[in-house]
Amino acid sequence: MFPIQPQRERPYICSLPAEAGPCDAVFDRFFYNVRSGKCEQFVYGGCGGNSNNFETLEKCQRRCGAGN
Repeated sequence: MFPIQPQRERPYICSLPAEAGPCDAVFDRFFYNVRSGKCEQFVYGGCGGNSNNFETLEKCQRRCGAGN
């Protein structure tokens, strides 16, 4: 029988909501959606916001995706 390995907790930033910020630029970014358990695309305005904001889907999944 193999011991059960505890799943690592996701970093705190992964629990933050998507936040476009106050600026008006249009950048496609990705955030980790706690409700769906997936990284999803959103539009970032270019300033402000929070750290749950990744330039690529791969970066989001690496930081927050399943198994993290």
